[in-house]
Amino acid sequence: MESPETVSSSNSHGASDSDSRQYEDTSVLENEDVKEIQEQVLANLEKPNLPNVNVPEKIIVCLDVCYDNPNSLYRFGDGTTFSPINMLKRILDFFFHTKHAISKKTEFALITLQDAGACWTQNFTSNVKDLISAIDYAHAEEATSDTFDFEKVYELIRHHIEIPMMKPGESLLPPPYIVRLLILYGRSNCVPVIPHEDPCFQYIRSQIYFYTDILLAHEDDCATHKCDEIYDALQDLDNGYSYVFEVSRNATKIHDCIAKLLAHPLQRPLQKNTDYSFGSRY
Repeated sequence: MESPETVSSSNSHGASDSDSRQYEDTSVLENEDVKEIQEQVLANLEKPNLPNVNVPEKIIVCLDVCYDNPNSLYRFGDGTTFSPINMLKRILDFFFHTKHAISKKTEFALITLQDAGACWTQNFTSNVKDLISAIDYAHAEEATSDTFDFEKVYELIRHHIEIPMMKPGESLLPPPYIVRLLILYGRSNCVPVIPHEDPCFQYIRSQIYFYTDILLAHEDDCATHKCDEIYDALQDLDNGYSYVFEVSRNATKIHDCIAKLLAHPLQRPLQKNTDYSFGSRY
């Protein structure tokens, strides 16, 4: 029979071992969290050392007005339905008003992607009413082509806007503004052609204060459409700092995506490091 001292000693060792294992488990979790944070910090350090300043934005909205299926609809929970072009107009209305509320200095221009090419539809303005009128005037067109050449888009940009350049030794001085191209592409059978060899495209894409964000809104049945090919082609517009989203005919998700594009490019992390959850995990 064990003495009380032996039993007490045994229980004491058992509790100690349990506490030790619990401590080790906690340490492992904490180390994993620290490692994840370190990886995110290192990834963000890969970005150029740019001023983290909310300078004015000049946003060029590239609105695709073409459709593949005239019967395709977005449907809300209350039964309300929107055609693809009207849904894109709806989320742009939200985007314009919200960005204007954040900063009155934000300016927008509008390019419409038509079946026959691209058209500069609205010059830069901070007047939201003018912007809404411009997108309301854009009418839906049936997509008849298998491809869409983005070379014309970059020619229009080069002609209408001067992109600020970062001078050597001035990386911490904020630019007067930055330029962002926001592409809302709505076709599911027309594959974008990216002009990799075009000097205009190469010049614009290499500018440190030029950003390209993409929202691809496609049909539900990707198996019978070219959604994957289109997404892969649009990814070639990303120079490493873009935000790229794709969504099918889901009214809630497309609003979530446009909301995530409100962040200022100089003040947001890389897309792979974003965390939209509420509260803290730690």
